[in-house]
Parts: sequence; C-alpha cells; structure tokens
Amino acid sequence: MTATTTGILDILGPVMIGPSSSHTAGVARIAFLARKIFPYPLLRARVSFYGSLARTYRGHGSDKAALAGLLGILPEDERLGYARELAEREGLAYEIVPVYEGPERYHPNTAVIELWAADESGEKSAERYIRIRGASIGGGEIRLQSIGGFEADLDGSLDALLVLHRDEIGVIAIISHILAANRFNIASAVSHRKDKGDEALLVIEVDGVVPAGIVAQVRELPAVREVVYVPSIRA
Repeated sequence: MTATTTGILDILGPVMIGPSSSHTAGVARIAFLARKIFPYPLLRARVSFYGSLARTYRGHGSDKAALAGLLGILPEDERLGYARELAEREGLAYEIVPVYEGPERYHPNTAVIELWAADESGEKSAERYIRIRGASIGGGEIRLQSIGGFEADLDGSLDALLVLHRDEIGVIAIISHILAANRFNIASAVSHRKDKGDEALLVIEVDGVVPAGIVAQVRELPAVREVVYVPSIRA
C-alpha cells in the first residue's frame, strides 16, 4: 500500500474569503492573473461562467470574486465581499454571462474572461482586447488554459514571462540565454504556436522576480512582438 501525505491545506483549504475555494477563491485568482496579463487600462470586462460556475455563481459569490480579481484583489482580502461596489466606484463596465451549454472539452468550473481597453476615441479597441480561459480545479488551485487564442497551462505559482513572437529558429534559445546569463533558473518553458512560421506564445516560468531591465531586453529582440511579465499570485 502506498503511503500518502496529507497537508494542512488539504484539510482546511486556502486562506480566503468564502464561501467556496473553487467557486470563489479560484475564480478570483483566474481574474487576477487575467488582469495582470492585460497591460492596458481596463475599460470593459465580460466574464462568462461555464458548467458548475454558471449554475451556482450567485450563491457562491463567483461574480464578486471575478470582479475582485480584475481589481487586483486576491481571495484572502476582505474587500472581495464588496467588489461590486468597488467596481462601480472605479467605473468598470462589466457583464456576467452564465453559459449552460459549453464545449465538452471545458473543465466543469471554467471562466472565460474578455477584457477591452479604450482606443483613442474612448471606445472599445478591437486591437487592445484579450480572451483568457481558466479552470478552477479545486482547493483554490487554477489553470489558465487559453491566452489570446493560444493554448496555455499557467497556474500562477511562479513568476512568468509571456512572450508573443514570430515562430523562428533560435528565439527560444536566445531568451533562455538572456535569463540564464542573469542567473535565473527556468522552471518551465512551453511554446504554443498557431502554425509553423506564424505567431507563437512562449510561456516561461522562473524562480525569482525578473527585473524590468531584463524584460525590456527580451522585448527588444527582433522577433518579439510583446512581452508581459506576470508575477506569482503566491508572492
């Protein structure tokens, strides 16, 4: 018989404003990471709940949790309880959409977050838009499974660099060399591309906080189109 170890969090769950680790804490963390990934002033948000979240979000406060995350509030912060009032005060336009029949491949606790920034006229910008799909997998743990149309697997446990680049030979090696030369250990590096030679999204998780100067160095590479630095939600 194989011995297993049970940790205190397996019994008590994460530190959080309830009532549910999966429907409240997990949703807040998905939204928090989504907001960190979107590097523009937020004009409007749409949060679509699928599966169990669609059926129970009101009772479990998933809508408040999503708004809290978009406002930079993590689930252990008591402000989560009045996130709707804070969103109104901040002037954040938003809609919550329950979707009862989603794709079969989606996790039962899936949230899709769409974010828009303003264009020069103050209207929603078609270019400054992102769609992020995340799953709350239990106990407050999450996975971002799609970022801007690219497949992903990001849980927020480590600091990460999201690098949008042309799919060219040597790009990943150069970025890895920059980090290694500055003594950063790469915990994981996964590239997701739409097609050969097309755009690709490189997700690099690292041990430690990457200074802005190194992020800027990566951004200046000819094949790189954008870099977003995403801090750990466990910092």
